[in-house]
Amino acid sequence: MNKEYTEDLEEIATYGFDAIDPDEKVEVNLKDLMYVFSTLQEYLRFFHQPLRYQKTEDIDRFMGSINDKAAFKLLHTSIHEKMRNMFPEHIEEKYGEGEFDSPKLPFYYDDSR
Repeated sequence: MNKEYTEDLEEIATYGFDAIDPDEKVEVNLKDLMYVFSTLQEYLRFFHQPLRYQKTEDIDRFMGSINDKAAFKLLHTSIHEKMRNMFPEHIEEKYGEGEFDSPKLPFYYDDSR
C-alpha cells in the first residue's frame, strides 16, 4: 500500500467536514469551551515566536507529559475530556466509523524525510 503524505495539515484536519450541515448548532458548557480556547491560546503564544523554541529542550519543556501541568496535558484534556463531550452522537459515530480520517498522512509521518 502506497502512503501519500502532505504538508497541508488543514486538509487533514478538516477531512470529511463537507458532510456536516453548516447550519447545525450545538450547545456547550462555557467553562469547557473556555478551557479549550485558553489551551489553543497557550499553544499560539508559544509557537508564534520562534525565539521561544530555539532548542528541542524548549519544546520538550513546553509540552511536558500527561503527568505534567504543561501543554500536552492541556491538549489531552481539551480533546478527551472537554471537546468530545460537545459533539452530537451522529458526529461521534462518524469519528468511530473513520469518516473524518484523511487518506493522506501528515508529512511528519514519513520516515524517509
